[in-house]
Amino acid sequence: MICDLKYIYIYIDNQICRGKLINSNLYKYTNTTSSPVPIQERAMVVFTYADEFTSPVSPARLFKALILDARNLIPKIIPSVVTSIEIVEGDGLSAGSIRKINFVEGSEVKCVKNLVEEVDEENFIYRYSMIEGEALILEKVGKISYEVKFEERAEGGSLNKMTSIYYTKGDVVLSQEEITAGKGKALAIYKIVEGYLLQNPHAYAN
Repeated sequence: MICDLKYIYIYIDNQICRGKLINSNLYKYTNTTSSPVPIQERAMVVFTYADEFTSPVSPARLFKALILDARNLIPKIIPSVVTSIEIVEGDGLSAGSIRKINFVEGSEVKCVKNLVEEVDEENFIYRYSMIEGEALILEKVGKISYEVKFEERAEGGSLNKMTSIYYTKGDVVLSQEEITAGKGKALAIYKIVEGYLLQNPHAYAN
């Protein structure tokens, strides 16, 4: 979390800025302006969380299964959770594409829409933002961005990193439960796909 008692980090004009508390109503953003900015004009508070997981599966296979062919594989192996993954705009892989993940009837969340920002097939990096879904979270945030990176391990397998950036509305602070709920779903899907790849060593091997 990039926040402490003396400073607050916010998102203004496409820049992450550090603000120093002057009094209960004013923050001074030393890296954007020399004039104090009224607290009500603050756009967003930024919180960053990072997780790392190791896997015996190679980065290339995980990237192909979880990112490149997700729309086909995930509904196939987890039909009790995900009914389909639709490409709403674009081709699903290029920047600006929108993927819609539809969950089974009765799920807490009916669907989630993700905006693709980058798919780097050479370095196994996927960047995207959630733009619809998880209603309780999106009531409090203006945007949630994710970066998923799959890296080779010297001893084999992969080191997989996921960074989540929450741009909250105003002074909203997200609870640990709200953060872990969304990450828990993603991790569950990740582990199921990993298990599938371990049981099918030839899948996505080429």
